[in-house]
Amino acid sequence: MARTSQVQRAPKEKEIVPAARESKPLPRAAISKLGKIADTEVARRFSLDVPTVRLERQRRDIPPCSRVDWTPDKIKVLGTMSDKKVAKKLGVVSTTIYSKRIRLGIPAFGPSLQEARHVWSAREIKKLGTMPDARLAAEFGVKPEAVAAKRTSLGIAPTGKPRKIRKPWKDSELKMLGKFPDTHVAEVTKRGRRHVRGKRESLGILPYQKQFVEPWTKKMIQRLGKGTDTEIARELGVAIKTVSLRRAKFGIPAFGG
Repeated sequence: MARTSQVQRAPKEKEIVPAARESKPLPRAAISKLGKIADTEVARRFSLDVPTVRLERQRRDIPPCSRVDWTPDKIKVLGTMSDKKVAKKLGVVSTTIYSKRIRLGIPAFGPSLQEARHVWSAREIKKLGTMPDARLAAEFGVKPEAVAAKRTSLGIAPTGKPRKIRKPWKDSELKMLGKFPDTHVAEVTKRGRRHVRGKRESLGILPYQKQFVEPWTKKMIQRLGKGTDTEIARELGVAIKTVSLRRAKFGIPAFGG
């Protein structure tokens, strides 16, 4: 029998695998904001990564926020990708993105799922615009939105009474946006309030905020620093700058600072 060698081989040096980087724990103040404001806003305020915030919110079974503090940069994202992807990017529910995009008249990214699945025949295309989209949708077995999207993509006008074309905005009217309440601008320009709001937001103009001239009560002063200046301003119905100046006057640090 062969003699077993007593010499043991030196163990191979194990490959050192760096430990997975642990996510930064969320402070209590950040946790209290989960689901109340967008994940992106929580990440910005507390210097965190958006995925870290989103995972912590999901771990706690907290639904995403349905409100967005719309900025020009966020509005520019609408329609550049699917509503679901935009919602994930901003940390809100997709219905919020859909509603905002529709309100601003921004078309969806790419063709609708139903339109992409439906194979349009020459006979169906020939019928587009000859009768209401709803009747054609029932005949083709698709939704009216799919018929309208296909018709629009081919440059075919709808049947029946043509849609009323909105009058163009004058420079003098545009200058009123943000300087007066949307309701006042709507009354002066003879437009709907939603139309005025949509135009203002599409230009990235903040809504009108009245300047606070009444005395500050003790209860109002106690609210300073308990939330962001934007939140407090919205709560009191005043300009953000008014809150910031009053907070600085009393030497109250900014929220989360």
